Amino acid sequence: MKRKLFLLFSLAFFYSSYLWFEEGKNPAWAKYQRAFYQKKLVELEKEHKAATFEKDKKDLEKKITILRSQKPEIKQILLKGTGTWDKLRNGNKVDRCITCHIDESGLKASHAIVSEFPFDVYGCTVCHKGIGRALAEKEAHRGMYTHRRQMQKRMASADKVFELWLELTELSPEETDPNLTPVWGNFRYNGVTGEKAIYVGSQKCLRCHTGLTAPHAEQWKRTKFTSFERVKQAPDFIEGDENYRKQCYKCHTTGYNPGNGKYVDEGVTCEACHGPGELFSYFMDIGKAQEGQKIARVNSPYNVCFECHISRHHEMRVKFFKDRGLSDDWWFTKYSNLLIESEKISPSQGWLR
Repeated sequence: MKRKLFLLFSLAFFYSSYLWFEEGKNPAWAKYQRAFYQKKLVELEKEHKAATFEKDKKDLEKKITILRSQKPEIKQILLKGTGTWDKLRNGNKVDRCITCHIDESGLKASHAIVSEFPFDVYGCTVCHKGIGRALAEKEAHRGMYTHRRQMQKRMASADKVFELWLELTELSPEETDPNLTPVWGNFRYNGVTGEKAIYVGSQKCLRCHTGLTAPHAEQWKRTKFTSFERVKQAPDFIEGDENYRKQCYKCHTTGYNPGNGKYVDEGVTCEACHGPGELFSYFMDIGKAQEGQKIARVNSPYNVCFECHISRHHEMRVKFFKDRGLSDDWWFTKYSNLLIESEKISPSQGWLR
């Protein structure tokens, strides 16, 4: 009986040793790389066969030669900060996801966010989690958020959002100008997926804040909320082309996207100063108002007001009126009169405002 048990354990030992050596010799991540290289090789050979110009053929031949010489290797990104290894040992923060996920062009195509958070600076685990240093699939994927919906489950509390902002800050490149050095407030407009938070529109905010913060909301509704109405009456806005008008949209609308020329609200509404409301309105909607307040109170690292309240933004208007021999007094008079009427202040105070 003892001999049989000894033989059984010996066979199990040799078999597990064989598997261990085999895995070391031909790891799973190497299979992914070989499959990727083979797929690219087939694509290049098809292109070479279809090419009609000699120069194109030679270029493709070079690429094919390089690809055929590729051997599987561990690929990694060294990140800023320190990471936690297994058994709680600290070391360099490393992201080895691209060892298996080797098709970087495919990743870039499916991750529009890479333009803002490039892989070679931020890696993958900052958003997806998992164990970036691990090479075995099961270990590397432990605790990972695969899809956007899974990432959004972090929204159990504001603290989870703050953790992401802090990690993005740690990974960000340092600026030579100390005034531009990233702080966690830089990322207050990024959601739990790393993407820009969505503007929800002032009407959603006012459903509650018309009552909760009535004096503040009513004052802004009478003044800044209606500022775009006055812009649309300006002769330079009426006569100017779309490129001229875009210079007005940045400050006199809310949620303006210079890429597509669209905006969320006309006028300077709630989110123009408080930022896109996706995160804090989410907590308000699920009955966690205090969590929403935590996020709403995070200050930007710059003075939001001076993004727009600088005289240089109206230089094109001065030129417009000067070229036509017109006076621009009408604009400032209208605005000061609005302040005088809505806030019951003297004309001199209105002009100072």
